[in-house]
Amino acid sequence: MLLLVCLIWAGAFICLEVGPQPLQEIDDTNHRMAVSALYLTVRFALAAVLMPLVLPGALKHLTLRNLLSGAALGLCFSMHLLTQMVGMSYIDMEPGKAAFLTALFVVFAPLFAFLFLRRKPRLGVLIGVPFATLGAMFIGGPPEAGLSLAAWLNIVAAAVYAVQIVVTDVVTRKGNVLSQTLAMIVACALICGAAFALSPGAAELAANPGLGEALADVRFWGTELYLALVSTVIALALVNRWQREVSPNHAAILFTSTPVFASVMSLIAGLEVLSGWLVFGAAMILVANLSAQFIGRRQQPANGTPP
Repeated sequence: MLLLVCLIWAGAFICLEVGPQPLQEIDDTNHRMAVSALYLTVRFALAAVLMPLVLPGALKHLTLRNLLSGAALGLCFSMHLLTQMVGMSYIDMEPGKAAFLTALFVVFAPLFAFLFLRRKPRLGVLIGVPFATLGAMFIGGPPEAGLSLAAWLNIVAAAVYAVQIVVTDVVTRKGNVLSQTLAMIVACALICGAAFALSPGAAELAANPGLGEALADVRFWGTELYLALVSTVIALALVNRWQREVSPNHAAILFTSTPVFASVMSLIAGLEVLSGWLVFGAAMILVANLSAQFIGRRQQPANGTPP
């Protein structure tokens, strides 16, 4: 299930690059935060409307615990996406490269899990972390000397998502997952909306005469529909349900499959050329996943009782 989420999110990287382009084309003063926040606000507002229709069970358990849990998840996820989208708005940050840098949360997640939860990672996870890091770094070719502002923003986004992984592991063990996910989506919509309202240039963008045409552009609403329904409602429901079945460290390594899937999609679409570095990086990430899955994992007794 988590690998399916990785596949979905690989497509989301393409959407996050293509979708805001109509807004960027009418924004003469290049207000990156305003454009990113508006795009994400529409995404989560649409998802908040669609989720009760697609998964009506989300409305049945809107208790205070589930609302607070969802708000915590929404705070982390919206901060991650806002930082990531601003980084991706720079011309030197392609979707694949952003996916590779974001996958570096595999470095932060074990550290945060140990600091906040006092959970020591299993041997297989410890072995997998350097392999996953190596794969994420080199799958797009040898890293260039120095990092741009866009790269640093995506690395910060990776650190925030590592916090998201730890928070998800804690809060989804109690309460109703669907209700927590709905609360999370609503929180994301509110936070991104507030970020748009407070962004420099928000008033100018909202008053721009070309805004209506930009919002009607197929690139905008087509990507928004995918992000809202598939990448938000379905993917987040899957994450909140299934991530608790593995450790935060294991989940982080599984999520590094996203740049591999993103690269495959780029190859199929003719946007990327197959290279030895791509094969090497994908192989390293595969080794990391296999290591986390099988090395040092306790066997479950035949009667099904957890050890």
